[in-house]
Amino acid sequence: MRSPAAVPVLVLAASAVLGGCSQHGNQVEPAPGTSTGATSPACDLITPEIAAKVVPGIMPAGQNSSDRPPGSKAYLCTYSSKSMEGGLTALSVALISPASPQDISEAESASDCSPLTGIGDFACLQWTGYFRGEAGGASANVVLTAVRGDETLEMPYVTSAPMNGAPAPDGDAMARALAQAAVDAGWGNGTPLGVPAAPAPAS
Repeated sequence: MRSPAAVPVLVLAASAVLGGCSQHGNQVEPAPGTSTGATSPACDLITPEIAAKVVPGIMPAGQNSSDRPPGSKAYLCTYSSKSMEGGLTALSVALISPASPQDISEAESASDCSPLTGIGDFACLQWTGYFRGEAGGASANVVLTAVRGDETLEMPYVTSAPMNGAPAPDGDAMARALAQAAVDAGWGNGTPLGVPAAPAPAS
């Protein structure tokens, strides 16, 4: 079973990618919605076009290698953006295909994860950091976890906590955007999309 700390660790990894990839702004990226054949299956699933619907202006940020074995969680795709108003934002996509029974069990046992309908065979959302009142200016983190057949999908969406008078992150909007991205990527199951409400941020 996944430990309660597992998802925050993944979110921290996405945050680290932001810092590590901020120096690569001169790379030539593929046009939105297209695949070069050199990206990972995770990037082919959540394309730049779909990612930009979640966070307008977000761009591919690295760790998009296709040279990973099937079934590896290293099928990872990351996107990031940075602005004076919103600070740093990252969207990470971790796809395991095919997933082992243990991978599926771990996905379905994510802690503090609210059920989400309309996606895959199982889906849930978790809010951490700012939304749980964590100390030290914690980032605002929303994670979508889903299972479909023998695949698992994990999508952490990380944005800076309020800074310099910027509006507070909207956990409901972040969750809806993640859920819609999964549907746009073909993970909808034909039933209405039902997104649980985010916890009220601690004041």
